[in-house]
Amino acid sequence: MSRKARLFELMMKREKLASRQKAEALGGLVDDQSKLTDLDEKLADLLELNTRKSGPQSVSALKSKAFYGREMAQQREFTQNKLSFLETEIETAQARLSQSMQKEKILQDRVQVEKRLFLQEAEERSELVRPERRNTPKA
Repeated sequence: MSRKARLFELMMKREKLASRQKAEALGGLVDDQSKLTDLDEKLADLLELNTRKSGPQSVSALKSKAFYGREMAQQREFTQNKLSFLETEIETAQARLSQSMQKEKILQDRVQVEKRLFLQEAEERSELVRPERRNTPKA
């Protein structure tokens, strides 16, 4: 194998490792997004339960209901902001992963080309060194 082919092969392996790391990071982001989506749905359900009107209530119950309603609304707003942030991060991570995989494919093609060229050159050199065969009659 030529030095060039070996160099491209090492670069391809490094890019493959980077792709794997980027894929794992993307998986973590998607996992975080699914957890936050579940949390957002639960907060929406809790807010709906909190806003339902029930019969007469005491002052402390009304204060408690208002306090917890505000807290849940703040938490829901936080999760929605985080979800929108994660959405942009996921798009960015997908683009990076795609670029890395494309680069890996290009390097793999270059490795194959360099190996083919090396083998052709070796074959040409061996043909130049090999003596010509003569047709000699057998006795």
